[in-house]
Amino acid sequence: MKRNQVRDLTLTSVFAAIIMVMTFVPSLGYILIGITELTLIHIPVLIGVFLLPKRYAITLGLIFGLGSMLKAIQINTGLAIAFINPLVSILPRLLFVILAILIFKGLKLIFEKTKQGDVYIFGFVSLISIVSIFYASNAIATFTGWNAAWLNFMALVIAALLITFYFSYIKGENKDRVLYPSVMLISTVVHTLLVLFSILLFSKDLLYSLFQTEDVIGILVTIAVTNGLVEALLAALIGTPIIIALKQIQERE
Repeated sequence: MKRNQVRDLTLTSVFAAIIMVMTFVPSLGYILIGITELTLIHIPVLIGVFLLPKRYAITLGLIFGLGSMLKAIQINTGLAIAFINPLVSILPRLLFVILAILIFKGLKLIFEKTKQGDVYIFGFVSLISIVSIFYASNAIATFTGWNAAWLNFMALVIAALLITFYFSYIKGENKDRVLYPSVMLISTVVHTLLVLFSILLFSKDLLYSLFQTEDVIGILVTIAVTNGLVEALLAALIGTPIIIALKQIQERE
């Protein structure tokens, strides 16, 4: 077996173990907020997308989904019931990894083929962030009754701070500082949308019974733009330094 294959298998095993630990240790991979959860387990999966061959990255997605289903069987209450269905727990996670790989390749191609690729990606990620924050503020105002004008002002402040931080982080000669966090952000948003769409498609009756409202789409949009945004930011902040460090180790080997 070649040295690279041994390294890839070792990394896959390590990431798989991390995923399972994050799945079953309380408040480590899933942070409960009301009846919904912030998901952080996708972060080691995305790191695998950058560091491992496609088949190993997809394997991590499968382990992510299987762990989610087993965790749901263990809890068997609330929204977790939806994830007992493999079409909700496993299928979206496999699609998530495949799409993350395509997003990574697509953004990398933009870097290689265009002189201002980093500018285009910065603009696209900033647009996604602004739209998400805007809809999050409106969703919070709708479901809490808080002052919409005040929330929109706070949303503008948060968006400005976020874009400033993002720009200050990615500027410089190292293009990886643009590529990695951008893929992490976009892929996390995709993951959130895939999971919520699967829940809507395969567990709609459960949503009606849990939320006691006909506007389940509005509820899911609220979750997408609030939880999804936080998950995307955490993925970029936590995952990017780890990816850069592991990439540097690989390059020295």
